[in-house]
Amino acid sequence: LSLFIYVSSISGVLSFNRPCFVSPRHLPVSSVTSKLSFLHGRDLQRMFLSSDGGSDDDDQQPPTITNIDKAEMTEILSHVDNGTGDKNYVVIDVRGEPEIMMGTGTMSEKVHILPLPQITMMGAFDMDDKSFEAQFNFPKPSAEEDTLVFTCKMGGRSQQAAQLAAMSGYKNIMNYTGGADDWFGGEFVYT
Repeated sequence: LSLFIYVSSISGVLSFNRPCFVSPRHLPVSSVTSKLSFLHGRDLQRMFLSSDGGSDDDDQQPPTITNIDKAEMTEILSHVDNGTGDKNYVVIDVRGEPEIMMGTGTMSEKVHILPLPQITMMGAFDMDDKSFEAQFNFPKPSAEEDTLVFTCKMGGRSQQAAQLAAMSGYKNIMNYTGGADDWFGGEFVYT
């Protein structure tokens, strides 16, 4: 299943035309379209679903978003915390800071906070390196070398962030589908 999305934003923040491939692992086809609800209100030029599994251009494959579970997230955070492993993981929590601080906190001290509204409104993944670091207080991940791992409360906002990263040219992207609810053992009351 290949999902190609071409988006143009009225504000120009998302003015790119890069395809994105969403892995069907842990994501049924029916939920793929529901996860795209964040595009509502933007000028959606074309959405194309094909079952041929590829494009005419064999040299450039679209990015793949891999959905991961708690066991895989545990392994990734172990590598991030210990500085081990052969991948450069950058774990990003896309919940808002008040939601994180008044609820569960982050999964690790090495998890970066980059709320989804800032990703969309500021075009975070399309910023230059210096502006990104000044705005978000951590180095901008490399589109070619780093593996982005997104998390949120339950997996919905992190899926949206992963799709935005893919459309901005990032190649290695993961989405933790369980989010903080799964990680910390259930739903929390945010006061």
